[in-house]
Amino acid sequence: MKTNILPIYLRELKAIFYSPVAWLVLFAFYALAGYFWCVPASMYAQRSLMMAGRGGQMKLVEYLIAPYFANMTVTFIFLLPLISMRQFSEEKKSGTIETLFTLPFSDLDIVLGKWFASLTLLAAMVVPTLLFFLEVADKTSLPWAVVASGLVGVFLVGASFLAVGLLTSALSENQVVAAAISFGTLLFLFVLSWIGAELSGVFKDLVSQLSTMEHLEDLTKGLINIKDITYFVLFTVLALFGTLRVLESKKWR
Repeated sequence: MKTNILPIYLRELKAIFYSPVAWLVLFAFYALAGYFWCVPASMYAQRSLMMAGRGGQMKLVEYLIAPYFANMTVTFIFLLPLISMRQFSEEKKSGTIETLFTLPFSDLDIVLGKWFASLTLLAAMVVPTLLFFLEVADKTSLPWAVVASGLVGVFLVGASFLAVGLLTSALSENQVVAAAISFGTLLFLFVLSWIGAELSGVFKDLVSQLSTMEHLEDLTKGLINIKDITYFVLFTVLALFGTLRVLESKKWR
């Protein structure tokens, strides 16, 4: 099947980075990411020196790296809906969605073009965090395989969250409503691991397996499992498929 994603991608990328919201999201993310790294890293350094004097050793992955990646994904719950909320809602409200549908682009082109544009912003958020790891690379033996696995996990989480945001934006003309629905959905998927911990038997396993944090945990520790990758891929595909179904509904045409 022939696709024509590039024009939509470039159009949406321009719209994203021309928006002050994108720059506010980037600033907020960098500030939070810096805080989540610098404070624990300072505490880790101090406690490592204390434990070294006693002949002990702190585990870098468990104390610093894994919690850092987990905290990054928490910020996604609050920040990524601000990016995805406008992608269809604004077009519907302004009426440009009708013009877009008359152009020689398929619904798949439109959905993927918008999603890939938001992924570019996600990459602009995540990739610079490598500087934090490079900062300590000459001071300690850094497990780069764990760092790579964690970054992949974080990006997969962000990609799936953006797909959900795209779906909620397609469902509402109001950006605030779209952001609120997206935030509520992502928060619910996050706390499912807590809910599962209170259950038992088959319900415990079922609820836990639906939680995003349950599948991110191993990736932040350098453990790459097919089931975790599959979860995020299916999560994303289902959200994008749902967006396609909304675009194809007659009430949009």
